[in-house]
Amino acid sequence: MAEFDHRPVLLPEEWQALSVFGLKQDLQDERLSIDSIKLLDDVLCQETLQKIMPELGAPNLKVTTSLVMKRIAFLALAPILYAMSRFNKGLDGTLKNCVFEYPLENRMWVSKMPLKNLAVTVQDKDQAEGRKTWRKDILSQVFAGHLTQLVEQFHRLTKVPKRILWENVAVRVFSIYEQRILPNIPDAQMVQAQADFSYLLDQKSTEVFGMSENPLTVFYREKKQTALSDKPIRVRRTCCYYYLATEPAVYCGSCPLLLKKR
Repeated sequence: MAEFDHRPVLLPEEWQALSVFGLKQDLQDERLSIDSIKLLDDVLCQETLQKIMPELGAPNLKVTTSLVMKRIAFLALAPILYAMSRFNKGLDGTLKNCVFEYPLENRMWVSKMPLKNLAVTVQDKDQAEGRKTWRKDILSQVFAGHLTQLVEQFHRLTKVPKRILWENVAVRVFSIYEQRILPNIPDAQMVQAQADFSYLLDQKSTEVFGMSENPLTVFYREKKQTALSDKPIRVRRTCCYYYLATEPAVYCGSCPLLLKKR
């Protein structure tokens, strides 16, 4: 009698949805890539940033690092948060399981985020606290096991303020939930997805970041009507330096420097 593999997997339609965010299997088909864990090696990290700098049009490593952090945050978080909150499926977002691709075309990222192991986890429905424990494990992998370590490494090597790097991560979390996960979500999933988002913003949610405080909370403010946009926006507290990599200077829509110019 044939044996069936009952391990959870991503369904074809789930794969299709997550591939939009850059998820792919690690096939080692991209020349401009590095195992993410190797970014903790000072020499390899600096070499990678130096390669990316002219392709971004960045004037120095500080600007390069900030923009790289924005890209890594999106690639690491979008598929993992979407899979967790929309599909109730967990993916391993640790540094050792990720590959950072960094090709650009005309200064625009065309990179994806391959995962070496695409094993899927699901919550333990037999335990009342099953989903909370499962969610904590997933988020700890991608934050404490990935992004927190890169923030520390990038800050130490290039002196980019941690506050800038963490706001780069924070704005990705906000936009992933507010623009991609929560809109058009089935009513049956809305409460759960909103709870996931709220958990990430909770001041008490520190362990998943491997820190003594939640680094995202300080950047979450109510959106307000400003002279920058017809719609209410959440103006950043820090500048990500994007304008320094453009000629003539182009500013992000929520850049605090634009308000200062008025």
